[in-house]
Amino acid sequence: MREKFYRVLVEDYANHPRTILLSTHLIDEIATVVERVYIMDSGSILLHDDVDHIRANSHLLTGNQEQMEQFTKKRHVIYKESYGKGSITAIYGTIHEADRMQANKLGIVIDGLPLQKFFSYLIEGGQIIE
Repeated sequence: MREKFYRVLVEDYANHPRTILLSTHLIDEIATVVERVYIMDSGSILLHDDVDHIRANSHLLTGNQEQMEQFTKKRHVIYKESYGKGSITAIYGTIHEADRMQANKLGIVIDGLPLQKFFSYLIEGGQIIE
């Protein structure tokens, strides 16, 4: 039923362009419908940006803890979880080709971060799990 709602919403928007305000925690469901998002928590705006920009700048990194610390030292870490000698780290920011080459040399894998996870990590306030 929700998919039908989103389909009708997009069709109506195409015929009558305007600003539409949606409030939801089902981020992945609406990601294809919206162009711009405002992430709010407890009445404060944490982030407002284009969905495509958020996607392009949200990264999930996996690799060795020591190399991860070195690679993420000057980056905006929004989530970090350690397991044994490994680490899963989510960062927000631009990763250039030179950064990708450095990560590769350090054995760090860079993947995209799903929007739902990005929003959850951002709202949790940069949770660090050791």
